Amino acid sequence: MSKLTKSTINSLDSGNMEKLLKQFSRQWKDAVKRTESLSLNINVDRIKNICMVGMGGSAIGADLIRAYSYDFCPLPVQVFRHYNIPEWVGKNTLFVGCSFSGTTEETLSAVSKARKRGAQLIAVTSGGELLVQASKNDFDYIKFPGGMPPRAALASSFVPLFRIFEYLGLIDEGAEALEETGEFLQQQGQLLEDTEDNEALALAEDLVDTLPIIYSDATIMEPVNLRWRTQMEENAKTLAYGNTLPEMNHNEIVGWDQIAHLTGRLSVVILRDKDDVPPVKQRMQIVEELIADQVSSINVFNTRGNSRLTRMFSLIQLADWTSFYLAMLNGVDPTPIAKIDLLKRRLSEL
Repeated sequence: MSKLTKSTINSLDSGNMEKLLKQFSRQWKDAVKRTESLSLNINVDRIKNICMVGMGGSAIGADLIRAYSYDFCPLPVQVFRHYNIPEWVGKNTLFVGCSFSGTTEETLSAVSKARKRGAQLIAVTSGGELLVQASKNDFDYIKFPGGMPPRAALASSFVPLFRIFEYLGLIDEGAEALEETGEFLQQQGQLLEDTEDNEALALAEDLVDTLPIIYSDATIMEPVNLRWRTQMEENAKTLAYGNTLPEMNHNEIVGWDQIAHLTGRLSVVILRDKDDVPPVKQRMQIVEELIADQVSSINVFNTRGNSRLTRMFSLIQLADWTSFYLAMLNGVDPTPIAKIDLLKRRLSEL
C-alpha cells in the first residue's frame, strides 16, 4: 500500500500538473476536433523531403510522427533541435517549425533560414513570434491553445502533425486511430489517477533513489523512450538515461561489466511493442537476463491498444503519470523548471 496521499499531492503540486494529466484525453479529443478540417496552401507536388525543428516538449511530437511513419512514409523525414539547418533543406522541403510558445530562439532561427532557402513552411504553435512570422510572411500555421507547460500539451502539439501527414497521404491510419487513442487514453487515465492501486505509482516506488535506464527498439518506440526520460527529468527532477536496440548490444552492454559501485542504484524499464522485429525481441530477453543481478529492479511494459498510434501513446501516458508520482515521492513540485529558466535568463544577459 502506497504512503502517497491526496494531501501530499496537494501540498507539492502547486502548478496543478495532476490536473493537466487528468485532462490529457480531453485535450486529445479537442485537438482532433479542432484539426478535422485542416486546409493548407502548400504545393504537395514539390515536396521531396520533410524537416521538422523544435526544442524540448515542443519537439517530441515531431519525433513521434517521424517514428510513427517509419515503416510506410516514402519521403525522408528528419527532426532537428538546433539553430542551424542541414544543407539539403531547400525549395523541395516541407519545413515544420514546432514551438509551443512561439518564442523558442533555436526554432525561430531555423525557420528563418529555411524561409530564405525557399522551403515551404508550416508553423505549429500557440502564438508568439513564430505566429507573427507566419502571418507576416504568409506561410501556413496551425495554432493551438497555450497556458500550460509544453510537455503537458503533447496532444495539442502532436495531433496537428498527424493531420499534416494525413493531408499529405503519408500515413496508413486515419481518423479511426485518433478516435481509438482518445478513448483509450480516457480509460487508462482513470486507472492511473487512483493513488491506492495503479502501475504508474508502483513503478515510481521502484524507481525512487535510482537512476532509471530505459531500453526499447530503435524504430517506433525510440521517441517513446525519449519521452520517458525527459518526463522524469522535468517532472521528477531526476536524471534518467536510455538507449535503443539493437545498437546498445554492440557497445553499451559491455559497459555493464564495471558498475560494482552502482549496483543497486540502477533500475531498468524495458518498453516493448508487438511489432518489434523478432531478433530485437530476442535481444531484449537476453539483455534482461544479462543485467538482472546488477539492478535494483527491471520492469517490462508492453504497448496496449490496436492501432500503432494508440500503442505509442499508451506508454507515453504511463510515463507521464510515473514521472508525476516519482516527483511526489521525491518531494518536489513537478511543474517548475528552475534551471531551464535560470539558463534562459543568463543567455538573455549576454
